[in-house]
Amino acid sequence: MSDRTRVGVSLTGCRLRLSEIRGLVKRADDLGYPVILVDGDASLLPARPESPIYDSTALLATALTDTRRARVGSIRLPAFWNAVLLARSLSTLQEIGSGRALALFGVGSGRHERRLDLPLRPPGERVDQLDELLDALRPLLAGEKITRRGRYVRFCDVSILPPPSPLPIIVSAAGPRALRVVERHADIWDANVPPVPERLLPLRERLGRKLPTWIWIFARPGADLEGAIADYRRYSPWFRDLPERTLSDALLWGDAERCADRLEGLGQSLGIDMAILDLAGLDEPAARRALEALAPAKATEIP
Repeated sequence: MSDRTRVGVSLTGCRLRLSEIRGLVKRADDLGYPVILVDGDASLLPARPESPIYDSTALLATALTDTRRARVGSIRLPAFWNAVLLARSLSTLQEIGSGRALALFGVGSGRHERRLDLPLRPPGERVDQLDELLDALRPLLAGEKITRRGRYVRFCDVSILPPPSPLPIIVSAAGPRALRVVERHADIWDANVPPVPERLLPLRERLGRKLPTWIWIFARPGADLEGAIADYRRYSPWFRDLPERTLSDALLWGDAERCADRLEGLGQSLGIDMAILDLAGLDEPAARRALEALAPAKATEIP
């Protein structure tokens, strides 16, 4: 694979056992993936009650101790945290990982918060909550003593022990209000859209400042197009409106050489800084094969 293509990977924790996640994280690190995302997001409760749901903080701490080089993150949703406890958690994780932790944020779908004894907020309120959370989080992580009297974030004269090095703040967003949160707070924009120009490029034009861009690419190396589309429809239902004619180019399928060529082509046509391989739904052997088939030519750094 070309040195020009930065490639990270996402492993969905709710479909793998902890021992399997740990083995895959170690393998991805050995193969030179610069970014590994481990998803312990309990807001996406699977239909099968026997599926594992791991705590995102514990999962991230484990992944950091299991790796030597990769930057590691897991999604944080504002409904699950208050700003002070989150800052303290991220500072601790950054120390555990010797400066390799990532702070990745989204607003979530809100579909299951009530089942978790959390208030169910409409999308606009979740965006406002994330905005207030991030407004407090950055100065807290810088060691400042601050006061906030917002609608969702309220505290007086609080500070924490800052992390040994800054954490990049990555915000996953696509809607107009969420993009304004990206403009105000993000170091990196995680574009929450399918990897096609007609979805990504108009959003980039709406951003008020230029930011490094990440985008997730659903990856099924070794599968045919029909199988890749079936898996995509199952594991990425939020993008169900993507037309069938677009999916051949938006997904990674076929042999390793074809996948590598498509990654390179997508990187150039979209102008992205990091392609995150979405391996959602793969069992451990298939995920390991995908990691090995699409591994970077050499270790790369995040932008």
